[in-house]
Amino acid sequence: MGDGNISLQSVLESVVRITEQRSRENLEHCLVSTLIELSGVVFVGIARPLHRSNGTQIECLASAERGRGVLPEAPCAPIEDQPLMARALATGTEVIDTLPNGRECRCLPVMEGDDTAAFLLVESDDGLQSSMGVVRAFVAVYRNYLALLRDSERDTLTGLKNRKTFDNNINRVIAQTRAANSASEDRRQREDDEHHWLGIVDIDHFKRVNDTHGHVFGDEVLLLFAALMRKVFRAEDQLFRFGGEEFVVVLAPTTAERARQAFERLRAAVEGFAFPQVGQVTASVGFVRIEPDDIPSKVVGQADEALYWGKRNGRNRVCLYDDLIAVGELVPHDREGGMELF
Repeated sequence: MGDGNISLQSVLESVVRITEQRSRENLEHCLVSTLIELSGVVFVGIARPLHRSNGTQIECLASAERGRGVLPEAPCAPIEDQPLMARALATGTEVIDTLPNGRECRCLPVMEGDDTAAFLLVESDDGLQSSMGVVRAFVAVYRNYLALLRDSERDTLTGLKNRKTFDNNINRVIAQTRAANSASEDRRQREDDEHHWLGIVDIDHFKRVNDTHGHVFGDEVLLLFAALMRKVFRAEDQLFRFGGEEFVVVLAPTTAERARQAFERLRAAVEGFAFPQVGQVTASVGFVRIEPDDIPSKVVGQADEALYWGKRNGRNRVCLYDDLIAVGELVPHDREGGMELF
């Protein structure tokens, strides 16, 4: 279907439907299905580059094909396996290619400032010239709406993800953990495997900072603390500010020892940093492995218990929940923990 066959009413209804979405996942599924309906493309996909320690990976966020609708989720792939997206990422411009099946394929980078936030990939059997007007218009809607969603998901002071985005993110991580692990696999057999980890980080005696130096310097400590977190953790790790002096880190899959080392690096970086006017500040960390059968309140509660054991026993330390259970310092039980999730 070319641009000339699309009614204004159809376009407006589609824009309304897209802007009704309140999550990135729903937005992207709505966008790909809309473009299949309104334009002449036979395939449309949205992907994003993930800059990880082992190289850039391409994550497919949503895709749809004419006659099949929205397609099942696809696994991540190295960018080396996606030459069209590699070119678009390198140049920041739209690139075109002809596929082995004869389809014309275009990759449109969706920019966020100077960075590529996502790619829109479209394919057509007979060239895309007649469809590109509507495709580019919806790419602009998508880019602008992504910026609005991003702002709503970020803490206004530190720029880290905010508390209200945590629930969707942790549920997605638990689902990934469940998919990657067999339900019958014994936990002890996986001790040395890579897992997701959740850590709660709390600045020690932060009230004293505010009371002694004032909230302006307290806010500066929070800003600098968030900057230290960004330096310490990997791009694929998720960083949240829960409010006040409390932060949450969700580590991408790694071993227990590397998780401990990451949190220790943060603790040491904070302890060794000279905060202007304030001087030395320390932080305590409680962390726990995310298991396939976890629910958010359980995993947060366990990390919270480990954190507050550390706060009661000297502060400026990193505590693993399972270690404290093993030595009898904590008693295992399911509870919602000291944090309110909502």
